[in-house]
Amino acid sequence: MSSKRSKITPAEMAHHARRRIALIHDWTKDDTEESYLANEERQAAIERNFIAIGEAIKDLSRAVDLVSLDPQGPWREPAQFRDFLAHQYEEGVSHPDVWRTIHDDLPVLDAALARIEPLIGGPWREEG
Repeated sequence: MSSKRSKITPAEMAHHARRRIALIHDWTKDDTEESYLANEERQAAIERNFIAIGEAIKDLSRAVDLVSLDPQGPWREPAQFRDFLAHQYEEGVSHPDVWRTIHDDLPVLDAALARIEPLIGGPWREEG
């Protein structure tokens, strides 16, 4: 398996993060906190998507100056949350905190990404 990543544009990076945010929203829209906390499979899938979002934001921040583009954007937190989730064992992750992050923080991040998309050549559209 190759570890080389193809060069993707900042617009693609933002698109990938927003697509993962949409997946998390879709997968949890009918959940209550209790139903989410009872579903370990969903929790694992959500955490994996948070890791991917954090990676996309890290890549995006290396490609463009996010703070200059949108000083109010939550640009550090997704990368920090990614690092936390990627390096914690199961017992270190607070699933109620992940639930709150889904509802409190993801909409803010999605809105910030939407604001910068026109500034970075987006929104990105798949060809074909």
